[in-house]
Amino acid sequence: MRTSLIRMVTIGMAVLGLSFAVSSFARSEISDLDQVKAANQAYYAALSARDLAAMERVWAKTPRDVNVAPPIKPVAHTGWGAIKANYETYWGTLDELTVSMDEPQVAVQGSVAWVYGIEQARRRTKTGEVSASANFGTSIFIKEGARWLVVFHQAALIPRSK
Repeated sequence: MRTSLIRMVTIGMAVLGLSFAVSSFARSEISDLDQVKAANQAYYAALSARDLAAMERVWAKTPRDVNVAPPIKPVAHTGWGAIKANYETYWGTLDELTVSMDEPQVAVQGSVAWVYGIEQARRRTKTGEVSASANFGTSIFIKEGARWLVVFHQAALIPRSK
C-alpha cells in the first residue's frame, strides 16, 4: 500500500512538472510570437514615418542584411550602409509615405522568424504625384539577446488586374 502511494505521488509530481514545463514553453513561444509581431509593426511605423533613427533600431545593421525595394523598381540593397543610403535617397523624393500590413502571417523557429503578407502602400512625391499599391511583403528577423531584428525585407508589387 505504501509503495502504491509513493508511486502515485511520484507520478502525480511528474505530471505536474511536465504540465509546468509545457506551459512555460508555450508562454515562451507566445512571447516570441508577440515580440516578432511588435518588431514587424515597428518596422512599418519607422518606414511610414521615414524615420531613419527608428529604422536603425529595427534592423540588425550587418553587412549581410538585405532590403529588396522599392516594390515598383526592386533592387537588392545588401549591407546596412546600402540599405540606409537607399532609404535616404528614396525618402528624399517623398512628402508622404504610409505602408502597413494589416494581417501579417508570422512563424518563429528558434532564433529566426519570418513574416509575410499583403502591404498597403500610399505615397505622395515632392512633385505632388500620388500613387498606391498592394505589395507582397516578406521580412526575416533574427533574435539577438531579447530583441528581434530585421535581416531581410522584400516588397514585391502585386500587379493590378485589368
